[in-house]
Amino acid sequence: MRYLLMFYADEAEWMALPEDERNAAIGRIGEWYGALARAGTIVDGRRLAGGRRATTTVRLGRIQRSGSVPIVTDGPFVEAKEAVGSYAIVDVKDEAAAIEIAKTWPAGGLVEVRPVEAER
Repeated sequence: MRYLLMFYADEAEWMALPEDERNAAIGRIGEWYGALARAGTIVDGRRLAGGRRATTTVRLGRIQRSGSVPIVTDGPFVEAKEAVGSYAIVDVKDEAAAIEIAKTWPAGGLVEVRPVEAER
């Protein structure tokens, strides 16, 4: 089964770290990711550009609301303290295995574990 792991952190807190500490954390993340990718557990994943680099936010309104006009604004306007910094898709036997992998994330913050729906 495949699960999406989304890695969240407070961007301001991350950027407040001294550069050598950030670089060390990036190195630990690279080692973690590389080991799981070589084992075939991580099948895809990427680091995302910081939220300040988001160029556009599109608000579509409530789900299934007819007649809504999308609102397009410049910049990152999702209202959250923590932002998704990267993600990985893991291929494991069950949710418990995905959770165990999430627990080993070396950068702190928050890891959301979500099943990837099978293609229909």
